[in-house]
Amino acid sequence: MNSLKKMIVIMGMGSVALFSLCSAGRAEGLKFEFKFTGGINYQFLGDGDAVLRAKEASADYFINSGGGGYTLEQGITPLVAHFGFEFDADAILYLSPQFGISLGTGYVRGGTLFGSGNEIIKSSLGTMTDSNDVAASAVPIKIGIYYKFTGSSYLFGGIGLYSANSTRSENYTYGTDYSSYSETSSAHGIGFFAGWGGDSPISSGLALIYEISVRYANIGGFTGTWHYSENGLTSSGSGKLYYYELLDSTDHWYPWTSIEASAPGGSTIRKAREATVDFSGVSFKIGFKINI
Repeated sequence: MNSLKKMIVIMGMGSVALFSLCSAGRAEGLKFEFKFTGGINYQFLGDGDAVLRAKEASADYFINSGGGGYTLEQGITPLVAHFGFEFDADAILYLSPQFGISLGTGYVRGGTLFGSGNEIIKSSLGTMTDSNDVAASAVPIKIGIYYKFTGSSYLFGGIGLYSANSTRSENYTYGTDYSSYSETSSAHGIGFFAGWGGDSPISSGLALIYEISVRYANIGGFTGTWHYSENGLTSSGSGKLYYYELLDSTDHWYPWTSIEASAPGGSTIRKAREATVDFSGVSFKIGFKINI
């Protein structure tokens, strides 16, 4: 909590400094830009990706181990979960024709979409459906710097305080049996970003822009709640989000996450630690900017 308070103080001081410079800039006739972009991204996801890959590997072993006449009608596609979308809004004060400082915010999201976490296994005894949804989203407050080249391109980079959320849910049905599990947690962390952009002027005060950027933001310390229901019986709890490897009934170790009141342990659990969500990745965005 102390580190979070320090981060908030630093970001607050930076914001105050930027707004002070903006006020001074107006008095001196300096240039302002307001930039709005949106697009797609590829994120690493971290422990959430490990869980999806574990579910995929477990199903493959179940199908290929023989016996039971099971067939995989639809499998989990972890790669798809890495793709998401993001939006940004930035105010930039140019202290010189080439150099500027910015204050911005936005929204970034990654995780399962379009059924990429759904698993369907069929046999002569019935259909087994296991729907998994993993999502990670964050709202950053960012402070950055911009450098314009001669022409229409520019470089930018900076630091952000990310308010992050992580969710995971699973719904399982087989015959008359059903169960559902969901967990929701949140955390705050620091991230860094950098990129390159270009613009195509529409008028003296408006331009279309395009950007390619990279981000490093591997965030931990998530806390939240979980809910579980099986054939009508429910339970719930709260705690920290942990990652660990779990020994299943086939004597295989698979990555897993869950919210626990204390660090999980026992003969069927190993390598327990606090889970992280990795928002690091690459994005491509388009949008427009307004010059004042």
